[in-house]
Amino acid sequence: MPNPRTGPPAQLFFSTPEQRAALARERFFEEGDQPTGLVNDAVLQSWSRCNAAGKRTGDRITAEPVSSLRLDAALRHSRLLRAAASPGLSRLETALAGTASQILLTNAQGMIICIGQRSPCAAESALPALARLGMDLSESTLGTTAPGIVSATGKGCSVLANEHFNEAILGVQCAAAPIHDVEGRLAGVLDLSVEGRGFGFDAYTLIASYARDIENRLLQLQSDDMLVLAFHADAGLLGTPLEALAGIDGQGTVRWTNGTGARLTGAERGLPALDVLGCPLHALVALARHPGPHALRLPNGLAVWCSARLQAPDGAAALTPAPFAPPAQVLPPAALPEQDSTAQPATPLTLEQAQAESIARALESAGGKVARAARALGVSRGVIYRHLQRNQGVPAPSSGTPT
Repeated sequence: MPNPRTGPPAQLFFSTPEQRAALARERFFEEGDQPTGLVNDAVLQSWSRCNAAGKRTGDRITAEPVSSLRLDAALRHSRLLRAAASPGLSRLETALAGTASQILLTNAQGMIICIGQRSPCAAESALPALARLGMDLSESTLGTTAPGIVSATGKGCSVLANEHFNEAILGVQCAAAPIHDVEGRLAGVLDLSVEGRGFGFDAYTLIASYARDIENRLLQLQSDDMLVLAFHADAGLLGTPLEALAGIDGQGTVRWTNGTGARLTGAERGLPALDVLGCPLHALVALARHPGPHALRLPNGLAVWCSARLQAPDGAAALTPAPFAPPAQVLPPAALPEQDSTAQPATPLTLEQAQAESIARALESAGGKVARAARALGVSRGVIYRHLQRNQGVPAPSSGTPT
């Protein structure tokens, strides 16, 4: 006969998150059960990791920052992250000025590297002791917390008061979101914590939006000698945390995209810009010389608005692929109706023509050799064959046909 206590409790008796979390603690820590459905799986997995590491819920928390030497090294290493976070943290502080929330920014390991607005908590509460520069908020120190879970998993989460592992911080609620770098690695964690009665608003939605803004700024700060393209199907979202971003290097390769960029293009990093964005490098560089937004049609058929900015200090020359280096064609800005972000973008013929022209010039320079033209443009031979087949009816060769 199945144990009736292995499933979620009846909502009649355990209707609030606090009640369900309290029952989950009882089942997990006292009875050794896995109370799936009572609390978030991320919390259960964190409890399990803490148990496996030999931690106990009654352990004393060490409320001392790391050594000054280690803190100095962490601050130096996180210089770009803190620079990227500064504008957003200022705005977040203004938004939260009337709340009792505490803003914290940690590095990927969970060490606090920046502190925002301080919470007006009582002196004997837990937050003032923990919210200090150099404090370690990782699971290995505090057990289950939102920033600790994000540091361990790279995924955002919220942790309610009694979902924390350590009994000393059961009165704290926190929500944390990840910040990634150009390599896709976890660079930091933005956390919002409060003590007592809770936030009174959706803290995770708020903190995730600001973390996305910081991540976008960090990606651009880490993109020296690259072309950064901002794009979206809705022109009104350009310049906001919801815009798609892509970084393109001097060989015409998409080195990185943010989350929105990856979803809109449906492509992975490391591919030629022509495959991901539908334009060769020099046509994209031309966009940076003229105010946007410009109309662009992605290879997947999606029409987007875009603007481009050269990050290289010496301009387009640092982004011109060799040996083929045609002058970038000047493109007029797309006509965008004022005050109407819902207008459908026009067919971007100018960019399609620029793409066709670049392929034609490459083929002419290469004496008609597709392989040589592809190497010059930094694209695959298949891209050129597909273009020729689409525009001239030239069949693509079989995989074994030499070029």
